[in-house]
Order: sequence, then C-alpha cells, then structure tokens
Amino acid sequence: MANSRSKSITTLTDLRERKLSDEWVKDFNEIAQKQWEDFNFKLPNGESLKEVQERNIKTLDHILSESKNQTVVIGTHGTALSTIINDYKPEFRYEAFNAIKHVFPWVVRFEFEGEALRKLGISLGIGK
Repeated sequence: MANSRSKSITTLTDLRERKLSDEWVKDFNEIAQKQWEDFNFKLPNGESLKEVQERNIKTLDHILSESKNQTVVIGTHGTALSTIINDYKPEFRYEAFNAIKHVFPWVVRFEFEGEALRKLGISLGIGK
C-alpha cells in the first residue's frame, strides 16, 4: 500500500504484540482468556494486557499528535490492536478477540478529531 502511494513506512516497536512468556505456552486460548478476564494477569517474564494496552495507547497518542489532519495506516498484531479497541470500547473483551484471532486481514478503522475518537468501524476481513 505504501509503495503504491509513494509513502514511507515508519516502524514503531511499541506497537508490537505482547510478550506472553519466555517459555512455550501450551494452551494459548486458556492464557488469552485469563488475560482478558484479568488485564493484570501475566505469566513470568511476560506482559499483561494492561501493560500492552498502555504501551499501545501511548504510541497511538504520539502518532495522533504528530499526524494531525492526516490519514495514517497502522499495521499491528491482533492482541495489540484488540487492546487499543478495548481502551475506546470496553465491551470489546475476550469473546470479540476470540472471534477475530484467525481473521486475516483484520481491518479496523478509527476516525479521530484531534485525539478524540469520533468513529470506530470493525471489519471481519475481506470476503467475510
């Protein structure tokens, strides 16, 4: 998309996916559900959803302050994006996350006026 519009790509590492643990997680769904039920829950050496959300919202706020009156496209991982949605729409919880975790691409459109969310549109992927 960027190349077709002669736009540059900037990588912001704070929009990365959460770190679950240093160890292999045998039951991702169980851990994911626990994290969505308790945003402070985390495995040893991992991140809680609260930490992921705070990191992502801080980065989004920075993007908004640097990109006033511009269109910005952000690519990130499902959990990271889900925590951003949850910050604006608290009813977006585990059930919604579970419904999108295998949807590719998963497109969400945020419309802001300044730093205030004006509109949120969630798509379940192309052809869905």
